[in-house]
Amino acid sequence: MAAIELMTRSDIKQLAVVGKDLEILDWVLYDNLPVLSAGAATSYRFFQHAFGNAGVTKEITNMEIPSQLPAGHRFVMQKIVLGVKEDVPASDMSVVSVKEIYKLLARGRSAFSIGSRNYLEVMNTALTGGSLTGFAGGPTEIAYAAPRTVINGELEYSPVIPSTFGFAVLVEYDIAPVVTTNKMLNCCLVGKLVRPRQG
Repeated sequence: MAAIELMTRSDIKQLAVVGKDLEILDWVLYDNLPVLSAGAATSYRFFQHAFGNAGVTKEITNMEIPSQLPAGHRFVMQKIVLGVKEDVPASDMSVVSVKEIYKLLARGRSAFSIGSRNYLEVMNTALTGGSLTGFAGGPTEIAYAAPRTVINGELEYSPVIPSTFGFAVLVEYDIAPVVTTNKMLNCCLVGKLVRPRQG
């Protein structure tokens, strides 16, 4: 089994040079998990399923293999971003929806692991950045949530995920978040994908 490699920002800058047999690309690995209105889940483990299996589409995840990268691939992780999606435009969101989204992001903690070891443990707020601001009121409880302009979750040193190790992001809450409408909790790993060149 390969050892876990840690890269500095200087090391990552050198990845701009594409090797003879490799492609080095800016890349995002993403995954979405449902937070159900009738659910009582206190933990959500991301990157454990792949598109094309059991009705999972590329809108849900771009993982090709559950919890692992394809053979010969490496991912240099530079940032983790946590968010919530709701299937309504911002102008149609109720005050309750905005509060529930805030609850999902402002509470809880996250851990990023490769193999059996954690390489990051933080409160969820460290991965969301920005803030939910706007207005709410009126007889129909119209609410507006401004988009985030600041994203945290950037790592000073970047762990490299090899294809020989499983990885995950685990989001946990002490008390299950209660939501009145189903939502999608999403997680993005931002970094560099190193893969064999075509041809």
